[in-house]
Amino acid sequence: MRKSRYIWMMMMLLLAAMPSAGASRYGSAGVSHWLGVSLAGMEASPVFGKGTEAFSRAGGGGQATLLYELHKGHFFFNAGVGVDYLVTNCGLDAYQDAFPRTDFTGEAVTYRYLYSDYREQQQLMRVVVPVQFGYRFGRWVYVGLGAAYHSGPLKNAASSTARMFTEGEYGRFIQPIRNAEAYEYWPEAEYSGTSTVKSASHELALEAEVGARIPIISGVQMRVGAFVGYDFPIVSYGSKRAETPLVVYSETDTRDIRFNSLLDSPVLSRDAQRLRVGLKLTFIFNVTHNKTSCMCMTE
Repeated sequence: MRKSRYIWMMMMLLLAAMPSAGASRYGSAGVSHWLGVSLAGMEASPVFGKGTEAFSRAGGGGQATLLYELHKGHFFFNAGVGVDYLVTNCGLDAYQDAFPRTDFTGEAVTYRYLYSDYREQQQLMRVVVPVQFGYRFGRWVYVGLGAAYHSGPLKNAASSTARMFTEGEYGRFIQPIRNAEAYEYWPEAEYSGTSTVKSASHELALEAEVGARIPIISGVQMRVGAFVGYDFPIVSYGSKRAETPLVVYSETDTRDIRFNSLLDSPVLSRDAQRLRVGLKLTFIFNVTHNKTSCMCMTE
């Protein structure tokens, strides 16, 4: 609840500040209007909560955005709409599920599925609506601070791989039973599967950018910058997490194991957030319409 209030207060401050970029107290002199396109390449990694067994691995992605930009002196403001595509990776070193069972002789046994080298890749496509305020220092250097709304995903697929074997623990044996395929103990092998990430939601990102502004020709400018962004979900999914196990065993009679996304499973202590760093290339074109002054004599 506290996070939601903070998010809405920040969005309201951004919206309240937008009209000030072209407020009448500045007058029309020195204000220019620009249209542009921004392209970004980035490295993206999920960020997990403390105590979580999962770990993140580097991924990548790209973003394309159409922009409207307003300049007043050294200040600029822009807003746009675009789409981004991210590939992120995560994994677990070890994971297991245990179930009480009765073997073929009627004896009680604890039956375990043991996984190692669990790896998952998520592919995410979203609509992006960014807002940025910036300032130019001298002729070349600029900085920008902003926020971006990321829609619910247009695509959100996950693919998982892991090595797995099973064992049975009996009360009368010191060591568990393994590699006895005739007795339904599976030998170690690699398994894979695909799923849809159910925990994905609308997200808000905070972003910072710094770089160089390069005039190309009259009315055309280019910016080359480095940026960092931090994405976090606006709507929490955590209360439903325990309902989605990491592995589904409903078809194990056919030796088929189905994986759900690690991001949906109770292995995680909270919804995954995301850190993005990368480079951004922006081209903007001056579309300011200058009215011709009327030099008329009045009586």
